[in-house]
Amino acid sequence: MPTKREEAIKEEAKRILDKFAKALEKIKEIPDSFVERDEDRREEQKSEKGKESDSDFRKIFFENAPATKKDSVQAEKGGWK
Repeated sequence: MPTKREEAIKEEAKRILDKFAKALEKIKEIPDSFVERDEDRREEQKSEKGKESDSDFRKIFFENAPATKKDSVQAEKGGWK
C-alpha cells in the first residue's frame, strides 16, 4: 500500500504532466529540421596505387576521433559530434 508521501509524489507528477500536455496543445506546428545535400558520403583520398589511403588524411582522421584502438575508430552512434 502506497504511503502518503508516494501518493503526493504521484499527484504532483500527474499535475506536471497534465500542465505539459496542455502547453503542447498550444503549439501549432513544429517545423522539421532537414538538411539537403547532393552527396552523403565523402570518399577517402587514395594514393596513386589506389590500395592505401593518403597518410595525411589518415593522420588527421585519427587525430579527430575521440577514441581509437589500433587502426579502428571507437565511437557511439551520435556520440562523435
